[in-house]
Amino acid sequence: MRAATDLAPHEVAVISGFADMVVAGRLMAMGVMPHSQIELIRRNALGYTLIFRVGSRFKIALRRDEAQTIYVVD
Repeated sequence: MRAATDLAPHEVAVISGFADMVVAGRLMAMGVMPHSQIELIRRNALGYTLIFRVGSRFKIALRRDEAQTIYVVD
């Protein structure tokens, strides 16, 4: 199990859970659910913002500290 920030660009993994339940509540309200596929699309130049594709439904931009709370498995 590792954080979503550890994914390489275009690497696909499955969300296994969340570290911070406050952030998890906000993410799940936006559709980022456990057992969904997540793919890192790209990072900005400094690495503070990450763009993810969740399932095949939508893309979401997250700050690095938010993305670190998402646990994924291969």
